[in-house]
Amino acid sequence: MRTMPWAVYRVRRYYSAPASAIRSVDRSLIADRLVVQAALEEISDLVGVQLIKNADITGAPVRRSDRDTFRRLWLRKRSDGVYPAMEEFYATAPAQAVDQTLDSFEAIWTDNTDKLLSYMERRTNAAIAIVRQAIGHRASDTAS
Repeated sequence: MRTMPWAVYRVRRYYSAPASAIRSVDRSLIADRLVVQAALEEISDLVGVQLIKNADITGAPVRRSDRDTFRRLWLRKRSDGVYPAMEEFYATAPAQAVDQTLDSFEAIWTDNTDKLLSYMERRTNAAIAIVRQAIGHRASDTAS
């Protein structure tokens, strides 16, 4: 895993009801593991949002698969039992997941995104662009 390419992933989920979610997964940046982990730290600093583990989020559902050492940059956290709900975060992982978004996702996401989340998304996109430029990535090298 240390020699394969890694990515910063943007993960968004919209829950209309319990166990009923649609999601979008996009690679924001691809590089080696250490560069990707440092990139997420820098994005976090530029956006002003601390990286945290899922298990450390008050009210967040914690499942066995969430007990990991990877920290995430959370733009929107959801609470159990509140629907509809949205969550959005950035995380690092081996660059094996394929970008995927249902055709209907963007319209649903846009219709339910409030001003604060929209503002945080713009700040994060700007931070990612700065970090890409700093490490020599072209915007066309990765998905936005």
